[in-house]
Amino acid sequence: MNNQISPSNNISFDIYWLGFIRTCLRPLVKILVKQKVEFNSFQNLVRELFVEEAEKHIEETTKNSRGKISSIAYQTGLDRREVSKILKQNFDQNEILEQNRSREGSILDHWRSHPPFCDENNNPLPLKRSGSGMSFERLAQRFGKNISHGPVLESLLKAHCVEIEDGKVVYKRKSYTPPSGINKEKARIAGLSISRLINTINHNFTDTTNTNFQRNLYTIRVPSEAKEAFKKEITVLMNDIYQNVITPQFDVIEKKYENIKSQSKNTPIGLGFFYFND
Repeated sequence: MNNQISPSNNISFDIYWLGFIRTCLRPLVKILVKQKVEFNSFQNLVRELFVEEAEKHIEETTKNSRGKISSIAYQTGLDRREVSKILKQNFDQNEILEQNRSREGSILDHWRSHPPFCDENNNPLPLKRSGSGMSFERLAQRFGKNISHGPVLESLLKAHCVEIEDGKVVYKRKSYTPPSGINKEKARIAGLSISRLINTINHNFTDTTNTNFQRNLYTIRVPSEAKEAFKKEITVLMNDIYQNVITPQFDVIEKKYENIKSQSKNTPIGLGFFYFND
């Protein structure tokens, strides 16, 4: 896909930021896609974050609290009604659950509540895989958010929510729990690392006289077949510097300024570094 963005005079911000967003978000979106985080959930969360950060920005830059909703709408491009709803947290809980419910969960719920896919006692009936009539394909078409039935069936089989018996799809378990696919502690550390790096970038954008340290060291001279060996040597180098240089000196500097009594009030400060391969 072409990453070049055509200039336009019809947008309210510098066209450069669209390329910036694409570059920053692509690795994150890659993670979210692998973890089956649905776009609507991501979109709803981003909408809330836009309002929250716009509110903070306005409170930091003006003392006039009147017209805050209009100011946030202007700052974010969102409709005033959306802004008002988010600020008031006036959400319909059932609407939120319905929007964010997984395709698999939706299909299982409707299978046991919508005839002719269940009997009069709401017992899900066995379904043939595909075709017209009483089939899993038809069930998925009606209640699976317009997605092909094949991937959904495969996911439900892996989660042991259904089984194939005598050529038919048989309902086995009502609760669908998606596989996490990732170590939660690693995810927490990754989230903090991304947040800290972007906060540093934001600081350096806005304060050019007191910038935070931010450097990248890279090469384009190493061919693909040598990258793994290069990585091993760089990792050894980084570990050596981390353990024998940075950590001891960091501890010395920390002791000069530490105050254990105020520890609960302090926010983390420090430095981070990592290997990358674009």
